[in-house]
Amino acid sequence: MFCEKKVVYLQLMTSLYTRYITIRYVLFLLLLWPLVTYAVGPTAGFDSLRHLSTEELMEQGRGYYIQRQPAKALACFTIISERSTKTDADSKLRVRALNNCGCVYKYYYFDYTQAYDYFIRAYDLCEELRDDEFLPVIMVNLGDLLNDYSLNYNSQPLAQQAQELFDKCIHQAVETKNWELLTTAFFNLANQNYDLKLDNYRVLLSKEIPDSTPDLAYTRLLYQAIGHMQRQEYVKARDCFNRQLQVISTQWAPERDSLASYMNIAATYRLQKDYQSAVDYLLKALQLTTDKDISDLSAHISKQLSEQYRLLGNETEAAHYHLRYMEMMEKTHTNQLSHIAELNYIRELKKEAAKTQQLEERQLLQQLLLLAALVVLVVILFFVLLLWYKNRQLKERNKSLYEKNRQVMRIEADEQNLRKAYSKSSLNDEQRESLILRIQEVLNDSDVICQQDFTLSKLAKLINSNTTYVSQVINEKYGMAFSSLLGSCRIKIACQWMEDPERYGNITIEAIATGTGFKSRTAFVNVFKRETGLKPSEYLRMATAKIA
Repeated sequence: MFCEKKVVYLQLMTSLYTRYITIRYVLFLLLLWPLVTYAVGPTAGFDSLRHLSTEELMEQGRGYYIQRQPAKALACFTIISERSTKTDADSKLRVRALNNCGCVYKYYYFDYTQAYDYFIRAYDLCEELRDDEFLPVIMVNLGDLLNDYSLNYNSQPLAQQAQELFDKCIHQAVETKNWELLTTAFFNLANQNYDLKLDNYRVLLSKEIPDSTPDLAYTRLLYQAIGHMQRQEYVKARDCFNRQLQVISTQWAPERDSLASYMNIAATYRLQKDYQSAVDYLLKALQLTTDKDISDLSAHISKQLSEQYRLLGNETEAAHYHLRYMEMMEKTHTNQLSHIAELNYIRELKKEAAKTQQLEERQLLQQLLLLAALVVLVVILFFVLLLWYKNRQLKERNKSLYEKNRQVMRIEADEQNLRKAYSKSSLNDEQRESLILRIQEVLNDSDVICQQDFTLSKLAKLINSNTTYVSQVINEKYGMAFSSLLGSCRIKIACQWMEDPERYGNITIEAIATGTGFKSRTAFVNVFKRETGLKPSEYLRMATAKIA
């Protein structure tokens, strides 16, 4: 009965959260157009950048990127990417600037669409220039982007496209003997890809590759571990992944290598159906994303944690990490909004260049903007209608969940009546059974348990026992501590009061909290939410309206 009640509460909480997310998404659309057309924040500090040479801009942009100042880095790289080029050297710098813009959007703003656009532009221009030296670098970045996107959104076609890019990059890396690029590409391709055809990548074991190549030992261990995974030798695979943690030698974001090892170790435990150990390593990975600010992978890890907890039968933690996954996915989009001021400055830079164009081009731009505004209005109208429809569905679902909750309460009331009847019958005189009956008798007395000074010691005195025995019996019988049991009983009484508006119609939340024995409104609200999944005010409103 207790589990059924928790499931009902979790369903109700999830439905309310879904409604909250939908409302926020529509508000996002309503606010998007004014934010894009209004210049926010100071940009005067960037004006001097336009007067720097391309080489100086590239050097400053790289410095800003390393210093984690994405807005300034993006400004430098964007100016270079929009400049006209006269020589091959200038064109090659423009390719690198486009690639760097994509890196800023991906690793700082998590805007996959913008990053993809810049990587594609860099890729096309690089092929046009026949710059075979830099092309594999763009392939790695583009493949990594597609691979991350496919993980977050479960897109198999994008995963396949990423593998094709990595394969092409590895082939060119071998031809040019760019061994560091080879290890980087193989790491991105093979990470959590246990179906990889290893025979195609035996070049990684070549003696021609210098031992000083960054992360060579790490990627070779990954190669071996995948072979063990394919042969279902999970203990040997796990040993390889653990050894990886000792040989990380990359200069770029070594914490991502550690993160990959943790997730791979978790995979070995999952395949052995040791779900608790899998959870332990996923929690390590999630903590690492927090410590090292690798938030682009937090959502994927939270999703895996939710799945593992569900396999363990822990629905509470499964629901917690599922909600966290939803919040992170939504935050990814919200984060893009938080940088509107910085992105708006980049847009203004493009407008500065457009001022030299002819009047006909300006008129075309105005027409495009007007068309975009109309499209936005159509989209807003669509989502408003969708929200109305979703709200209607949610209302019906909430009504059903509320009625289920009332049914659970009625069943529990019937069970209490049965316990009262049993307490009057003749039972054996074993101490534990006697204590259970006496404890239940006291807990059924609302006048007693709603006293603010009611404690475990007082309960022990009332039933002529001691706190040790009483605490032991409560834990064995109810599976919880005395304080949790007392809070649950008091919340049931509070719900009964809210369900009786004729008798308690004018009573306030504060009065209910005090009347049921809580020392403060805050304590009452916290316990109420824990037991029902709702705030007292929300529950009272539903009880009063009966969700008609």
